Amino acid sequence: MVGGGRTGVHLLLGFVIGAAFYLILYSSQSEENFKNSLAAFTSCRSPESEGVDVLEPSALEKGRIYKDVSEHWIVHQDSMPTPPANQDATPKVTRTRFAATELGTRERIMAAVMAESALALSINATLGRHIPRVQLFADSSRIDNDLGQLTNLSPYKLNGQKTHSMVLGLLFNMSTHDNYDWLLLAKDSTYFNPFVLLRMIDTMNWNEPVIMGEPAEDGSGRCRLDSGVIFSQPAIALLLINRGACSSLSTATDDDQLAFEKCIQIATNLTCKPLHQGVRYEVWRGERADSPAAHDSIEDWKHSAAFRRALVVPRLLSDADASALHDYFVRVEMARADREIVKMEADLSRLAEEEARETGEAISWPPALPPFAKPPNRYQVPTWEYFTMTEIFRSEPNQNVRRLEGKDFDDVAEVVVAARNEVESEEPELEFVQLRNGYRVFDPRRGMDYMIDLTYRKTVNEMLDPENRFEGDNEAGHEEGLKEIVVERRVHVSRMIASTQLMNQAPYVKEDTDVTVVIPVASEKDVLPARKLLARQARLCLSPTEETRKTRMVVAVFPLVDTRSVTAISNDMEELKRRCKRSLLETDVLPVRPAVSTEGKGTAAAAALDDAVDRYGANNIYLLLSPHADVQKEFFDRARINTIKHYQVFFPVPFVEYHPTISGMEMTEKEEKDTPTEQAREAALSRLRDGVEPKRKRALIVQKEHGRFDSQDFTCFAVYGVDYVTARTKLGVNERRNDLIAAFLGQDGIHILRAVEPTLRIRYHKRSCDMESVDTEDIARCVDSKKENVAAKDQLAKLLFHEK
Repeated sequence: MVGGGRTGVHLLLGFVIGAAFYLILYSSQSEENFKNSLAAFTSCRSPESEGVDVLEPSALEKGRIYKDVSEHWIVHQDSMPTPPANQDATPKVTRTRFAATELGTRERIMAAVMAESALALSINATLGRHIPRVQLFADSSRIDNDLGQLTNLSPYKLNGQKTHSMVLGLLFNMSTHDNYDWLLLAKDSTYFNPFVLLRMIDTMNWNEPVIMGEPAEDGSGRCRLDSGVIFSQPAIALLLINRGACSSLSTATDDDQLAFEKCIQIATNLTCKPLHQGVRYEVWRGERADSPAAHDSIEDWKHSAAFRRALVVPRLLSDADASALHDYFVRVEMARADREIVKMEADLSRLAEEEARETGEAISWPPALPPFAKPPNRYQVPTWEYFTMTEIFRSEPNQNVRRLEGKDFDDVAEVVVAARNEVESEEPELEFVQLRNGYRVFDPRRGMDYMIDLTYRKTVNEMLDPENRFEGDNEAGHEEGLKEIVVERRVHVSRMIASTQLMNQAPYVKEDTDVTVVIPVASEKDVLPARKLLARQARLCLSPTEETRKTRMVVAVFPLVDTRSVTAISNDMEELKRRCKRSLLETDVLPVRPAVSTEGKGTAAAAALDDAVDRYGANNIYLLLSPHADVQKEFFDRARINTIKHYQVFFPVPFVEYHPTISGMEMTEKEEKDTPTEQAREAALSRLRDGVEPKRKRALIVQKEHGRFDSQDFTCFAVYGVDYVTARTKLGVNERRNDLIAAFLGQDGIHILRAVEPTLRIRYHKRSCDMESVDTEDIARCVDSKKENVAAKDQLAKLLFHEK
């Protein structure tokens, strides 16, 4: 009893000491929080034992505590680690490479052709133009030189196996079941009508497992491989995934075609269907089922409606059979398209008439196009060109009438013939006299519209037509005779825009391409203008912004230039390079080897570009500038953007200065106001008669009094070196031309961009045309440009005639 008391005393003493420490260390608030937490903890109930007040340990071990006590927790948030240098902290989104993959879109059909002979080349040519993809599969032992050059050929080696093992394995590696809605499997001796095939797959749904073809004669449900087989997308997946079930057929004694047919049936477990969703798999075999298809039989077969709608023509003998069949079915498709167009036009006309009756407006022609010659508002009224059979009146600032010749004459003559045919088909009694008036205007939505006024002569009997009698005529005489009268007819003709096509994606261009500026100095008279051009270029480099694009200024000096002038140009180039350090400008003086005449400007430009491309490479943009040019800084950016490699050359339309003496730029504005008109006129005529070199006292500004945009000036242009080398072969080495535009005309791959360029100005100079040029049009263009760039018509009139 005493021992138990001693033990209890020690235990009681431990509890007392622990309680004392607790009261000392913890505050009353902590005690209150602990009580609340304990009450909440003990109030939780088991979800499986309703009405139990105390949470059992077994329930705690099973994780059945659902009471939220998070309001007493403290959240510690770690800061985001600093990303390494040159890395973005924004998380990257991983996207698929192609939109088609992300959206799950597929191509419509793929053709898998087993190539066994030269017929595969013809099938590849006929089908490849119409369906997205044609893939050829051939045994490597059968591939010849012509077949081996195809890029869509997949060779294989049998190694004692059947053909279906290799072909299906290659198709599985291509992921055909993921990329195409339909699969066409055929032999190269079978012709497929691509137009019927495309209409067929556009009519049916691909999401149902089905194989279509010509069933075998034994009733086994197989599809004949020599007639081709079409698989839907689910059937493709079944065929390729279950191709291992055909391994037992690789050692069978069946031939390759029969083994392939059995493999298709075993792997897909589908029966061949000649009819699906109302679409029939049409096979044409001629009079006999086993007779081969020959191109000589087409004349006999074309009278059959079943042959015209056939999808498959098997058992071809040669590539001539495939070509003849394809040509025939192309003609059938064109006739079908013509019938659909006629039907569509009739439907449009009917709908237009119904709409006209409802709205009360006139019927527009051609159908579905805006009305004829109806401007959208008063600010966009079109400008009509008036023409006769000899002249045409254009809307030009300096020349309003020109002779009707060339393509304009052919255009007008064809339109007049069409208008005459329309009038004379309705009134054959009329006798054509002449074209009275003609007008034409271009509408980008309708095409070229014409109004043709035709004059006809008509013989009438005045007794039967008393309205045509004239006052004062003898009535009795008119009753007995015939009278010729003049009849006017107006015809509206429209030449619609034809052969429209969607352009490919525009090539990518950027403004940081290197530019090499070439300035040819062919004679001594070009030295001073070239030095002035370099001085103006030096002033452009004074801008505070740094240039990161590389520009190279090259002065091409010809042997006819004096040595002292070459030294002066070299000094100017060194000074230009020193001032343009921030612009990364390079300068160079390029001596040109051949000695050319100073009259052949086109020849001088060609020689300068030839040596420049040889020296600096063909991958740069070469900007040829006339020594008399005056350019702004923005012009170089436009040259970079508008010059596209293997696609486009840039021929800007410059602003050409008039003669300073005639245009009045020799005098300042104060001198012009103080000098009488007659005195200024006589002084200007005196300087012109004496041949005094004009001096400019005003800045050259783009105004109609100072000059004009000359569309016949081709002295400045930008081109890639590789494109220039390709076009240069069109011109002879010593061929004399006034400009180089002829080298880029008539090319399919290179476009010529012409645009008005206010930042490119040509100072006035005595322009000489090479009259020994090989092209008469080149001479005429140069002479016309030279005459029109002297002055405006009103300025010439003020100079030659006294003002009243």
